Amino acid sequence: MSLDTLSYATPSRIKALILPLGRIKRSRFSSFVTRLRGSNIVRLGDVTPDSTPNRTLFSPQGFPSGQLIYDLTVSFDREHEYLESFEPYRRTYLIIAVADHTESNDPEVLSQQLEELKFLYPRALYHTCLVFDSPPIAPDPTESPRSKNAGEERLVFIPVPAKRESRSPSMRTIMCDITSVLLSELSGLARTIQAFPTIDSPLSSENQAASASGGRDHRMSMPVGLGANLTVAGNTGAASKRMTMTGFGSASVSERTRNKGKGRVNIVIASLYLLVGRVPDALKEFVEGGNIAKNNNDHLWHGKALEGIGICLAILVHLKVDFQMPLIPYPTVEVTKTTKSSPSNSKPVTPSPDPGGVPDTALSTSPAKINELLGELLETILNLYTRSANFAGESIPQICFSETVIRFSKLRATTYITGGLNDECLDHVIFGKPLPPGKNSKIIPYRAEISTLVMRGYPSPLESLMVLDATRVLSGISSVLGIIGSRRRKALMTRELVKILIPGLIQARVVGAAEVGVHPAAGLSAISGGALGGSPLDLGEGDAESGVMELLEDLCRAYGVLPGRGGDSESPSAANKKESRNEGIVSSLATAEVIAEQEIRAFGWPALKIHVLRNCTALCEALPDFHGVLRFTTQLLRTADADLTKEEQMRLSTTISRTVGAARKLGLPNVEADYWDQFLLRDVEVMENSMWRPPISHSKNELMDADSDTSPSAPIEVDKNPFIYNPFLKKTEAAVAEPVLVKGEAAEFRVTLQNPFEFDVEVESITLDATGVGLEVQKVGVVINPYRTYQVAVYATPQQSGSIKVTGCKIKVFGCRERTFPIFTEGLDNRERDTKRKRYGLKAADPKVERPVSTVSGRLSKPPPQLRPIPKNLDLTVVESQPLLVVKSTSLSQSALMVLEGERRVFNITFKNLSGTDVDLLVFSFRDSTTGRIQQALGDKGNSPAEMYELELMLAKKRAFVWHRGNKATPGANGTSNNSDGGGSGDGAGDRAVFVPGHGVATFEVEVLGKPGLTHGSVQADYGHLGIPRNEVTDRFYTRQVVFPVTVTVNASIELARVDFVPFSTDLQFDSFNNTQMNGVGGLKDEQEGVGQKGQFKELFRRMGLKDDPAQYCLMLLDLRNAWPQALKIRMNVRDPFSKNSEDPESGWEGSFYAEDALQAGHTSRVILPIKRIFLQNPSHPIPSLSANQRQFVVSTTKVSVEQERQSRESFWYREEVLDCVRGRWEEISTGRSGDIELRGIRLSPRMVETIRIEDIGVDVSVKQVEEQVRKIGPAKYLVVTDNFLTLVTTLTNRTTRTVIPLLRLLPALRNQGANGGVAMDLTRRFAFNGLLQQSLRPLEAGEVRVVEIGFVVLCKGEFEISASVEEVRRGGSGRDGADGDGHEGVLGPDGIPIDVVAKMIGKKTWVSREMCVVVARDLE
Repeated sequence: MSLDTLSYATPSRIKALILPLGRIKRSRFSSFVTRLRGSNIVRLGDVTPDSTPNRTLFSPQGFPSGQLIYDLTVSFDREHEYLESFEPYRRTYLIIAVADHTESNDPEVLSQQLEELKFLYPRALYHTCLVFDSPPIAPDPTESPRSKNAGEERLVFIPVPAKRESRSPSMRTIMCDITSVLLSELSGLARTIQAFPTIDSPLSSENQAASASGGRDHRMSMPVGLGANLTVAGNTGAASKRMTMTGFGSASVSERTRNKGKGRVNIVIASLYLLVGRVPDALKEFVEGGNIAKNNNDHLWHGKALEGIGICLAILVHLKVDFQMPLIPYPTVEVTKTTKSSPSNSKPVTPSPDPGGVPDTALSTSPAKINELLGELLETILNLYTRSANFAGESIPQICFSETVIRFSKLRATTYITGGLNDECLDHVIFGKPLPPGKNSKIIPYRAEISTLVMRGYPSPLESLMVLDATRVLSGISSVLGIIGSRRRKALMTRELVKILIPGLIQARVVGAAEVGVHPAAGLSAISGGALGGSPLDLGEGDAESGVMELLEDLCRAYGVLPGRGGDSESPSAANKKESRNEGIVSSLATAEVIAEQEIRAFGWPALKIHVLRNCTALCEALPDFHGVLRFTTQLLRTADADLTKEEQMRLSTTISRTVGAARKLGLPNVEADYWDQFLLRDVEVMENSMWRPPISHSKNELMDADSDTSPSAPIEVDKNPFIYNPFLKKTEAAVAEPVLVKGEAAEFRVTLQNPFEFDVEVESITLDATGVGLEVQKVGVVINPYRTYQVAVYATPQQSGSIKVTGCKIKVFGCRERTFPIFTEGLDNRERDTKRKRYGLKAADPKVERPVSTVSGRLSKPPPQLRPIPKNLDLTVVESQPLLVVKSTSLSQSALMVLEGERRVFNITFKNLSGTDVDLLVFSFRDSTTGRIQQALGDKGNSPAEMYELELMLAKKRAFVWHRGNKATPGANGTSNNSDGGGSGDGAGDRAVFVPGHGVATFEVEVLGKPGLTHGSVQADYGHLGIPRNEVTDRFYTRQVVFPVTVTVNASIELARVDFVPFSTDLQFDSFNNTQMNGVGGLKDEQEGVGQKGQFKELFRRMGLKDDPAQYCLMLLDLRNAWPQALKIRMNVRDPFSKNSEDPESGWEGSFYAEDALQAGHTSRVILPIKRIFLQNPSHPIPSLSANQRQFVVSTTKVSVEQERQSRESFWYREEVLDCVRGRWEEISTGRSGDIELRGIRLSPRMVETIRIEDIGVDVSVKQVEEQVRKIGPAKYLVVTDNFLTLVTTLTNRTTRTVIPLLRLLPALRNQGANGGVAMDLTRRFAFNGLLQQSLRPLEAGEVRVVEIGFVVLCKGEFEISASVEEVRRGGSGRDGADGDGHEGVLGPDGIPIDVVAKMIGKKTWVSREMCVVVARDLE
C-alpha cells in the first residue's frame, strides 16, 4: 500500500522510485513492490554509519531514535522539478531497480540496463538493483566500474532471497544497507548546498528560465512506463543544478541579500535533516533559518520554515522524546496587523513573543498544546504565503499553497476523527496506518471549520493549474471532505475533478496515440507494452481504473443516482456469504438491489442526476474504460428513462452495442453491461396445458370409505363423489388452487416482459430461476418492440417429485450479462408510496425501515403504504408421473345429438391413455345448460318451500347426463379395460382396478335425458393413479380432468295441458251387487234399479278388477297434447299405493291399470284414471329441503298465513303421493323411440285435495239388513219395508294416532228436498227414531272402529237421506299413552313458521260422512 502523498508528514519522507529491470512479469513485479513497501521504515540506530570524511553530516548516530521513511513509488514526476529546491521532498533520491532471478536474465544485460536508468534519472543520488528470489550469495560481482574508479564500494546488485527462505529481518537489513549509502550521498549533496550563497524561489525569473530550458520535453500525458525503455537522454546533472540553484553574484550584493540566502540554505538543509530522520537537528535549522527569513522579510521562506517546525514538533511528539520547545520565529506585529485585512485570513494570528527574549521553557510540549500550536502556525503560514505575493518572483506557486492547506486540513480532520493529537492520529499521519472507527468525544475542531479551511486550498481560477495539478488538489480536497463526512461538498469537488479530467484525457489520448502511431479512437487499448508489459486494459486489483470507478460510484451515491452501501461496511461478497449461511432471508441480493434502486429514485434532483451520469460516461469514454462506459450508460437509461428523448435513447443504445462490439474485437468477451430496466420481468404464471388440465389435489377424506357398499376397486359413482361439484354443499370461499406440476411432463410458464424505451430490446435467452428439485428449462429468445409488453412461453420439465420455488427469471439481453430478475407485481405505483417526508438531506437516501403498526390504534381504515416493491414467489408442487387421457372417438356425429322431452339416449366415449401410467381412479361428472338457471332460481329468497323442493329435485334427481352402466357391481363393465372380477364389497376391499391401462383404450357409455332448456353440456372424467387400493390411501392424491363437450337439441313431445280430480259417485250399481249382495223379500223391487250398469264406468272398473268399495276411488282427468310432428302413442299407468316398495321402485307396476291412446300431431286427448284415495297420517308435516343446510336460517320474504301454509303443505304431500302412483310413457309409432311423460307439472287445488284425501275419522251410515225387510240395492242405498222396526248402524273409524272424544249427530231428511222446505219439517210424521239423534260417545282410541246402532221405523213410503257428522268435543292425547304433543313445540320450520302452529291446529274439528245413506221405503205388496 502506497503512502498518502498529501499527508501532513509527507515532507519528512524520502522519495524512491521502483522500476523493473530485465524480463519480469507484472504479477511478480507487484509482489516484489509489496515486499519493499512492507520495509519502508528504517530506524537510524540500525543503520551503519559511513566513516568517510566529509560524508558524516547525516550520520545516523546523531539521532539513533529517529526513523527514515521511504515513499516507494512506481511513477516519476517531471512536472514539478522546479519545486525541488523549495520543497526537497519532491526530488527522487533513490532508484531501486527490481529484477527477477527466476527469469534467468543475463547479468551483462542487467548492468547495461541499469546504466541506462542512471542516464534517464541523473538527479537520483543512488541507483541500485535488487535481484529477488536469488541464492543468498550472488554469483556476479556487485561493484560497478564507476564505483571502482571513484574508489568507493557501493552496492549495485543486491540479492534478495525468496520469501519462503528469507526471514523478515533480511529485507530490513537490505534497506538499512541502502540507507547507509544514501545518507552518505545526501551528506555530499548537503555540503554542496551549503556552499551556495542563495537559493532562488520557485517562481523567480532565473528558476523559470532554467525550467523552460529543462525537462519540459516530457509530456505529462505520456504513460509512466514508457520512459523506462526510452534511450533519449534527459538533462545533465549540471543543467539540473543550473535550473534550481545559482552561484554568487558580484561584489555589489548587499549584506541583506547574503543573509537572505544564508537563511534559505539553512531551511533547505533543515528539510534534508527532516528527510533523513534527524528531527532535532531539523528543528534547530528551521528555527535558525526562520529567524533569518523573518528579519529579512523573506515571507515565502519564512512560511516554509514555520511549516517545517510544525512537522518536526508533530514527529517529536510521536517519537515520545524529550525536547525543549524552541522560540518559534513568528512574524512581527506590523506584519501581522498588515495581513489581518487579507481576505484569506479566517481568524487573527496569536501575537508572537518578544523576539529578543530567551526560549520560553514554560511552554508545554504536551500533545494538546502542540495541536493548538499547529493551528496557530497554519494561520501564520497562510498569511506569510499571501504576503509573499506582493514581491515579484517571490510568491508561492498555487500547487504548493493548495497542498499546504490540504496537508494541514488532513491533520485537523484526523484529529477530529481520533479525538486529538494522539498515537492513533500520528500513526495515520506519519506511517499511513488506517484510521480507527470514529470515537471523537470532543466538538473541537468543528467540521465546519475544517471544511472552510480545506476550501481555502481551492485554486481560483482552476484553469490556472495544469490538469495533473488540478486533479491532485481537487482529489485532496475531496478526501478531506470525505473524512469529516461532508458528502455534498465532496461530491461538488468530485464533479469539478471529472470536468477537468475529461478534456485532459481526450487530449492525452490523441497526443499519445499519435506518438505511438495508432489511431486516436483505439486509445490505450492499442498500446501493447510499456514498462510493465501487457495490455493497459489488463487491469489488476488496485489499479487506477478501479479507483476511478470507486470515485465515480461515490459521486453518484452522493447525488442519489446509486443506492447507499447499507452501512458502508458490508461488501457484496460478505452479503453473499451471509445469505448463503442464512436461508431464511426473504429477499435475495437481486431483490435487495432492485428495492434499493427503486427507493433511491425518489431522492435527489433528476436533472442533476442526468448531468452527473453524463459526466461519468464521458470520463469513462475518455479513459477509455469499457466497463465504466457500460456501467454509467445503463445507469443513465435506468435513472432517466422518461426524461430522455427518443434520439438520446437511441444514441445510448447504440453506444452500448458499439462498446460491447469493440471489446469483443479486442478479445475481451467478458465486457458486458447490466441491463438497465430493473422491472424487465413483470410476472411469471403457470399456464394450463391446452390438451390436458393440471392435476388437482385432494385429501384422503374425499375418497369413498372402505366400509361402503361399493367395492373400493369399483369406479366412484357421480353422486358419491365428494370433489365433483355438488350444488347442495355449502359454498366455501374460493381458494386459489396451488399449481401442480407432473414429473417428466413439460409445463408452460407465461413470462411477461416489458420494454418502456424507444428502441428494440433483443433478449437472447430466458430461463427460470428456481430452487428445489431439478428443473430442465428450455431457453427462449425474443425481440421486444418499443413501448410494448410481451408475453413469452417458457417450457420447463421437472426431473423429480417434490417442491419448486420460482423466484424470478435469468434473462440474457444482447450486450448485457445474464442476471436474475425478481418478480414484482405489487408496490410499483409511486402513488401508493408513503408520501410523508420525515428525513431530509442525505439521510433521506438511506433505506427505509418498515414502520410497526400499533396494536392499540384499532383497525386501520386502509392498509399502511408500501415502502418498497413487493417480490413475488411462485411455489409449485411436483407430483409423481400421472396418466394422460384424451378423447379418441365418440359415437356422436360432430359431438351433437337431438332428443325429445323425456327421452333417454346413450352414446359412447372412447378414452386413450397417452402415458405409461395406469388409470386406477375414475370419476364421471357432468355439466349442462340447465344447472346455472336452476341455481340462479335457488338463490331467490321469495321461493316457497314447495318451489325450492321442486328446483332442488330437478337439480339432484333429473340429471341431464348420467354414466350408464349395464352391471353396476362389476368394475370395468361397459367397455372398461379392467377384466378382473371386482364385485363384492368386503372381499374387494383390497383390490385395485385398472380402468384404462398405460397406452391403452377404454370405452364408456353416457346417458342423456331430454329436459326443457337443455342446449349443451359436457362430460367430465376425473382420473388419477393411486397405485394402491383406495382404503390404503394415507396422504393426498391427485386427479386430472378430461372434458368432452356435447351439443344437445331438445324438442317437445307430450305436453300436459290440464289436470283435474273428480269424486267417484257410488250411486252406480254393479253386477256384483245383484249377484252376491242382493237379499230380502223377492217381491220388493225398485223401478230405478240398474241405472248406470251399462256404459264406460262399468267397463272401467271391470278392467281394474276392483274388489274394494268404489267409494275409496276418485277419477283423475289428464288432457295430453302431442307437440311432436309425428304420431305418438301414450300409455298411462296407475298402481295401488299399498303395492309400492321403497326398496324396489318398480314394484306394483306390473299388472297395474293402464290407459292407452294414439295421438296425432297437434291433437289433445283426455285420459281418465281411477286413483285410489289417499290417507296421510300427517299432511301438515314441513316440506323437506334437500339443501336444508343452506336454508336453515333463511326466512322467506313472503308472509303467509297459517291456513295458507297448511293448504300448501297438504297440497305438496298429496301431490307427491299421486305422482308416486301415476306414470306415463310415450312412444313414436314410426321409429319406436320412447320416453317419459313429465307429470311434475301437476298442481293440486284445495278442492282436488279434498277429493283425494281420506278423512281422519271415517263416518259410515248404513241400515242393518234384515231378511224380508231390508235389501241393499247400492253401495249406500237400501230398500226397506214400511212400518217395521229397523236398525241404523253408524260406524266410526279413528285413523289417526291420537284419541278423539266424539259427539255424534244424525241428520235424517227427505230426499230431493230443500233443508228449509215445509215437507222436511214434517219429517217426524214419516220417520221415527228410537233414541237421540245427537249423543256424546266415549273416547275413540287411535285405530279403533266403533259401531253405534239406533232403531228407527219408516212410517210411509218414500226416499229418505240420513247423514252423520262427528264433532270433536275436546282435543285428546297422542296415542294410547295420552302424551300431548309430538315434540315439535316451539321448533321453527325451514320457512320460519312454527311447526306446532301448522301441525297442531288449535280448535274443534268436525268430520261428515262422505256418502249419505239413502233409504227407499216401500210398502210390502
